[in-house]
Amino acid sequence: MEKIYFVESVKRFDNKTTALLLYIPENISNWENENRDFKWFVKTYVTARQAETIREGTYVYSIGQNGYISANEDGRILRINERYNTLLNILRQRLQDEYVFSYKNINTLYSYHINVGHGNHSLIVFNADNKFHIWMVDCSDYDFISHHYYRKNIDECLNHIKIKFGQPSINIETVMLTHPHYDHYSGINYYINKNIIDRETLFYINLKCNIKSHNFNNLLTNIAALGSPIIEPFSSKSGGNIQILYPDKATFTKHNLTLNNMSSVYNICFDDVSYFVFPGDLETEGWKLMKTTACAPYMRNTRYYAISHHGSINGHLRNFECKKIGHIINSIKDCLSSTMVPVLMGRNKAFSEIYSENVINDFRGRIAYSEKDPANNKVRFLEIDLLSSTKMWY
Repeated sequence: MEKIYFVESVKRFDNKTTALLLYIPENISNWENENRDFKWFVKTYVTARQAETIREGTYVYSIGQNGYISANEDGRILRINERYNTLLNILRQRLQDEYVFSYKNINTLYSYHINVGHGNHSLIVFNADNKFHIWMVDCSDYDFISHHYYRKNIDECLNHIKIKFGQPSINIETVMLTHPHYDHYSGINYYINKNIIDRETLFYINLKCNIKSHNFNNLLTNIAALGSPIIEPFSSKSGGNIQILYPDKATFTKHNLTLNNMSSVYNICFDDVSYFVFPGDLETEGWKLMKTTACAPYMRNTRYYAISHHGSINGHLRNFECKKIGHIINSIKDCLSSTMVPVLMGRNKAFSEIYSENVINDFRGRIAYSEKDPANNKVRFLEIDLLSSTKMWY
């Protein structure tokens, strides 16, 4: 029997295209019954001839040396698809029309960016009305390129937060998922299993992305079992402390977008200050579709920005004339102020194009890394006091 792979992602850089393929075992029933993720990913370069077959979100048979054909009609895949459709019907009943946070007079505001290898994982910690809150933006715990877990880093960060803020326990109030690539959501199940995410947790998750993968099914299964409320993160759902700059529903339905370009862009605001913009893995095509009337005030004034797509150039180029701020935009640097602090999450050399020298040069001297301190020592997490702009690495 030919090996089957799920095309987890297709990354296009200047000179070549790379695909990450997830191996699908021959017998998937035990994995489904135990709700366990498939973990074996392989990286392959995609030739122009293979591009029609190796498309993101599809399944392929491996047929000899570097040969692939479609496997979308395989019985195992039809089973995964059926499970996905069943889960969607359940979760759509939990969708909330609107949920607006309106926390003001913030006297404590921190962000934490955990070193999880090639992946994103951020926490927003704040105190409002004498109550402690934690939000999450994306949550990886596993580097699927190096096949390495980073849960120890996560646990140490959570313990640090408990001690620093005098909390007997930790609970995630809100989870904001930018897009359903495994390096952005793999750790959510870990939090659920530790009861740090529970039925009271609000999920921002786009159910229209149509990602029929076994691993995403496992995440949806756990969310369905919790009974948690869900908001689909479109710009029309913006409000209060969480502004969603992209996409709007019209953009999403009119264009045939890659999963990276479906990334929801979250802007975290308190007391009329734009503190952080999280763009997920948005690339040039997505940036071009973003309405400048929505993004310019927040991008121009934000104090912190999470560098898109793990520091690669395809998440950095923008190329258009922004009438809102009166000049040509060549890259994301032109959208941001010179005092803004960029935060780069992800592991250097995970791909040969990461970190991109173009991105490093554009923000040279200003970047705060999640994997290393200013002396290039490896760290477990980065802590930022967003009110005082103090940064510490642990």
